[in-house]
Amino acid sequence: MVGSIDMIGRDVEFRVKTGSRATLQLTVADSSGNAKDLSNTVTYATGLWKVWKPDGTLIINAALTYTTRASGVVSYALLAIDTVAANVGRWEGEVELIDSSGNISEQTKSFTYFQEESY
Repeated sequence: MVGSIDMIGRDVEFRVKTGSRATLQLTVADSSGNAKDLSNTVTYATGLWKVWKPDGTLIINAALTYTTRASGVVSYALLAIDTVAANVGRWEGEVELIDSSGNISEQTKSFTYFQEESY
């Protein structure tokens, strides 16, 4: 498993309501803050969008979409199971980009994921 030293910390936060089916989007950047080209489909074959509770319970652990590879944009469309009432809270998440051998080729710094009650 290889981590990346090219990723930078992000001040990214996502706020969603219980029951939301929003699509969350993130731009993967290099250490200079420039969008990273993810066009190499061997190095960046697939990816995972992950969100977890403090006890390590994953509430989202699903395949992401490479929205615009050349400009580093990845996304994840929330599913019904992701935004159930039991997942209300402030959690942390990250994006893992996986190479064609199944190893992590890039791993972003954590982002904040808030799920709020729907009114």
